[in-house]
Amino acid sequence: MLRFISRSELSMRHALPTLLISLFPSLAFAQDEGAPETLAFGGETWRIEAQEARAETHKGREALMMKGGRLWLDDVIFTDGVIEFDAAYDEVQGFIGPMWRAESDSRFEEIYVRSHLNEKPDAVQYTPVENGNSAWQIFSDKNAIAAVSQTYDGWNHVKVVVKGDRADFYFNSDAPVLHVPDLKTDLKSGYAGLRVSGAVAVHFSNIVFRPLKEGEKIVGEAKETPALPGGLIEEWTVSSVFPEAEVSNALTLSPTTGDDLDWDRLAVETNGVANISKIRERLSGNDSTVFIRLSIASDRDQMKKLRFGYSDRVRVYLNGKRIYEGDAGWSVRDYRFLGTVGFFDSVGLDLKKGENELMVAVSETFGGWAFAGAMENQRGVTLTE
Repeated sequence: MLRFISRSELSMRHALPTLLISLFPSLAFAQDEGAPETLAFGGETWRIEAQEARAETHKGREALMMKGGRLWLDDVIFTDGVIEFDAAYDEVQGFIGPMWRAESDSRFEEIYVRSHLNEKPDAVQYTPVENGNSAWQIFSDKNAIAAVSQTYDGWNHVKVVVKGDRADFYFNSDAPVLHVPDLKTDLKSGYAGLRVSGAVAVHFSNIVFRPLKEGEKIVGEAKETPALPGGLIEEWTVSSVFPEAEVSNALTLSPTTGDDLDWDRLAVETNGVANISKIRERLSGNDSTVFIRLSIASDRDQMKKLRFGYSDRVRVYLNGKRIYEGDAGWSVRDYRFLGTVGFFDSVGLDLKKGENELMVAVSETFGGWAFAGAMENQRGVTLTE
């Protein structure tokens, strides 16, 4: 069965009722040429953005089967509330979970289970999606990932409780297996859906999107996270997007580099990392790059250490000369390499007396477009983003 709150119902009442809809088999169809493909259930509609989607009987239940994509309920308005469903699937590579407060198909909150990582520390992942780019490489501490015990013989029960900027995630459990203390978008409401990607095919049953009932609340608590480094740079100036090929072989930059680009400021997240996708969208068909710029005024010639982290690739220039290049993309170093972001790298900055310009070209393929930096010893220098 499927329970949800429709836009039309919300417009008629201030309180959010729960509407019960029977789920029955139906063919997917497109209403008009060029219209989105949909799957009808009891007069309501799932919009299909998936390789396969259909209603069928599975393990004795009426179920919604999906593979390779997302199913959206455009008529659901989800603010604070509960998402609940049962899911059955095999132990193959996959990513399964709900999405909520969607402003568009490219901006929303989501939590998913990695079906192939049973009982591993990152079997569950919370991430915001901004400008169509997931940020799982940016958010990888104990407030964003957790272990769960999955069954592959029956149904897994999933429940998410959302209130304000916090969420509790339950998986075959009476207590939260993951507490998210700070949902990273500023979205307060939006439509909702389900996501399945990878090789797995998933059957969903007993799907619920509803408001909080009296007495329902967030019960999880934030986990302790590593302390941020001293001298954290809390805001960066970020350029507009250009193809990575423009800097891939550039060992030097001209004094006019960046003059033809647009620039905006971007604050870092609570973990000290700037999520570039918050203000920039990747180019279609190209690995995308931005410059991050920092001006450093030094009272003398001196060396300073810059600690930093990035995703996926970085080229660091000081006063127009490349001083560092690195690749931390998923699996580029070995098949176990995740490319999660932290303050793992450092470089010596050979500063000259007066104004110095640090330009960092940060390139992204997928999984988290990010940069972070800290200069613990700032004696004799002034940093200007």
